Amino acid sequence: MRKTQKVIVLMIVFFNLFITVNAIADNNCISINQDLSFYVPCAKYGDVSFNFTLKPYKNPNSDIQSDFFWKLDSFLIMESSQTALEQACKAPFVVPSDLVLAIDCANYYGTHLKFKLLPYDKTTSNAELLWKLDMGSLELLNLPVTTSRDDKGVWFITGDDKTDTYTVFESMGYAVATDRLWQAEKYRRVGRGKLAEIFGKSQLASDIKVRTTGYSDEEYQQGFNALDPESKSAINGYVAGFNRRIAEVKSDRSKLPFEFHALGKQLGIDFVPEDWTTTDVLAWATNMLRFFDGEATEQGQIQNLALMQKLKAQFPNYYLTMFQDLRWQDDPDAVTYIEKTTGTDVSSTNKNTSIYANNIDQSCDFQEIAVQMEKKNEEIVANLKDINAYVKIGSYAWVVSGAKTASGNPILYSGPQMDHAFNFSVPSIVTEGSIKGAGLNISGMTIPGMPAIVIGRTPHHAWSMQVGHAHTLDYYIEDPSAIFLHRTETIKVAGETDVQLPIYRTSHGPVINSEPVISWKYSHWGKEFEIVKTYLDLARAQSMDQFGAAIDKVSLSQHYCYADKEGNIAYWMSGFDPIRPEGIDSRFPQPGDGTAEWSDPVVYKPRSHSRNAKRGFYSGWNSRSSHDYMDSSNTPTYYFGPFHRAHVLEDYLSTHEKLTFEDVRNLAMYISTTDSVRNEYLSSKFETYGDGGNPWKYVKADFIPAVESAKTDARINAISLLNEWDGHFVDGGESNWANGNDRSDAWILMNQWISEVLRLTFEDELGVTENRIVLFNVLLHGLPKLNSTIKNNYNWFENKVDTTAPQKLDAIIVAALDNALKKLGEMPWGTDKRGNISYKHEMLGVLHQIPTSSRSTYAHCVEMGSSGPVRIESMIPLGESGNILMGADGKPQFDPNFFSMSDVYDGFQHRDFPLNP
Repeated sequence: MRKTQKVIVLMIVFFNLFITVNAIADNNCISINQDLSFYVPCAKYGDVSFNFTLKPYKNPNSDIQSDFFWKLDSFLIMESSQTALEQACKAPFVVPSDLVLAIDCANYYGTHLKFKLLPYDKTTSNAELLWKLDMGSLELLNLPVTTSRDDKGVWFITGDDKTDTYTVFESMGYAVATDRLWQAEKYRRVGRGKLAEIFGKSQLASDIKVRTTGYSDEEYQQGFNALDPESKSAINGYVAGFNRRIAEVKSDRSKLPFEFHALGKQLGIDFVPEDWTTTDVLAWATNMLRFFDGEATEQGQIQNLALMQKLKAQFPNYYLTMFQDLRWQDDPDAVTYIEKTTGTDVSSTNKNTSIYANNIDQSCDFQEIAVQMEKKNEEIVANLKDINAYVKIGSYAWVVSGAKTASGNPILYSGPQMDHAFNFSVPSIVTEGSIKGAGLNISGMTIPGMPAIVIGRTPHHAWSMQVGHAHTLDYYIEDPSAIFLHRTETIKVAGETDVQLPIYRTSHGPVINSEPVISWKYSHWGKEFEIVKTYLDLARAQSMDQFGAAIDKVSLSQHYCYADKEGNIAYWMSGFDPIRPEGIDSRFPQPGDGTAEWSDPVVYKPRSHSRNAKRGFYSGWNSRSSHDYMDSSNTPTYYFGPFHRAHVLEDYLSTHEKLTFEDVRNLAMYISTTDSVRNEYLSSKFETYGDGGNPWKYVKADFIPAVESAKTDARINAISLLNEWDGHFVDGGESNWANGNDRSDAWILMNQWISEVLRLTFEDELGVTENRIVLFNVLLHGLPKLNSTIKNNYNWFENKVDTTAPQKLDAIIVAALDNALKKLGEMPWGTDKRGNISYKHEMLGVLHQIPTSSRSTYAHCVEMGSSGPVRIESMIPLGESGNILMGADGKPQFDPNFFSMSDVYDGFQHRDFPLNP
């Protein structure tokens, strides 16, 4: 880049040109590649539309050595029906009859030029069509872009329609790097598999996994080269912005974040970030998308095979029915984003009866394989959390039509949950900003290292994102002969010798286990690099159809809720979900013998989608998409049953009308103070929420009669306590939801009682390994008064191991209540038991705390009027900046905007965001 810029400068000096700085008169700024070639996406010559590429050419017929020539490399006549090119042709490049090409704006890595190309009248030996640079027309251009910040430190990038994509994203990259340079350093190292280089062997397992299932540097470069010009401009600009900040840091070490100083001292090196590259961006984006996908990092198919082996060994006469109960494929009673309508096929008769092990050789102990994989994955996640480098999205959202709101306008709320349990990242995983320029007018949430606003609002529409459940991944059991060595990579490990990692693949994908050989086949493989363009298309959409067309290209499975200024609401689930061959049981790994291949070319399931729901809303909390979209095979928590935490949203929205903006917004606090069952027995390996919802609603019709038939004062008092309960785990009602210290005694009793029922029901067969929500739904399938559509095939209430234990449901319910009351002792139980969410910095420890709730990591509430948003409120944890500097005394100095959002976020206060910044 620098070399070619010097050539241009020398050329200008040589001809003693007087260069003026002008404003750009056109909104088409063409990107010039490093080799000086450039692509024009839409041109017109008379009535003919076409696109073309020019490449530099060394003309042997030129008399002057310094002349610059370009030749026509390719062109394509465009049909008017090609809707994908409509956007490019809104402002076509006009080619005049004399073929003089007037380039009013060309961007070469941040240098903007204006020039003319004159048709060259001397024919070449190959009769090629040539243009010569008119040196007298060459001018440097000024592209003004301003970056301002509000009182919380949120950045606002402002240009105009003349500003090009590169310049806007250069400003974005610089703003993000100024706030989050250390955080972004960790993220890019996650994506590149280079954490161990600075953190040591504790992060080696993560590096190995990323490099094994990731792309080589050559593949990243090939992927970047294949991108459309605007994606390249956005990424190049973002990288340049990061590198502008890094250059400042290198020249003035007082601007170097505290963490680089501290870790450099520990490592005994001068630790300064290297310049960012386009590969860094693509690698981080790829891994971030996989963290956000429901299946990409899960091993459910392998765990299911292990479960069936375990049940077969212990219960040879019952294992098939037991497995079917635990891994049902379709429950018509599940809560869904899209309302069940008349005519929807909700019959589970054909979907829940067959178990087919896919002709897999089961001589291997998949129980041990599954255990080792799970341990390794838990180690990776725990170690990433230790350094605040783990991102995982799980979220809630709802959108309400004007028919259900007091104003008559649609209102959308989005609450992505990207921190987990009782520990939040420092700084927050997300940041907020606004871009106005280069044809964009968008504000919203972004993730450091990613050149895009991921959840946003524009003058036309607003949207949400939550993890979906498209079946995007299959594991294949391969013959060893299918393996080939793809490459060998060197992993540097701080304080240790380098690790040489051979990376193997099969025709299906990366090899993730050697004995037996298991490969990983991901439907988004190779599509992930296009995500920047996808986000640009989401932002620029001017209709539901255009937004949906962008969703069709989203390379991860997400739920999207949507509202626009035309009064529409809509829902989509993204993700490339291949249609598998008939006879394949997707709950298990697939055989690598050719009998379970995706079609070539791959045919995908239609997107799950609905518009303007009759009931007036769409809502979900990582719940099931629709009644005609099956559960997710690789994600254990995505076996959707009668209970799902999302019921609290549906229960509220289906029973309330004339909702105000405050009603829609405050629903977030309402649901965050609900909590499902949780304790040590129920697979809570880490301190986690119970995830929301009110389980008591689903069991009380069976629990209360069982107790009333065996009355004691203690038992009846327990029922009375639960009958008076408001369903929230926070005690004291709505006034205490934000800041109260006590847990509700009723919630504690409910949690302990249901947990004990689950223990007495399932521990004899399953031990303590199953997911709590899965077991709770299996329990519900066996409750007679709930009358669920799915009925269990196996009698889980009978204890074949211990004949002295309760053998029937009612006896289990009563015994479980007695056990719970005995364990809890005297009331009150919940005083000062609400707990706290701790914000823990990996080097400085806990920096902040707030009362526990099932909080989102970002939130925006947007009301859309006929001319665009009429009200926007948003919030993020802590603050916009994560920058900590090293003080003169060697102590950390926090940026003024490090904690600037705490007064907003901590109490669910949401703050006004400008409608048209």
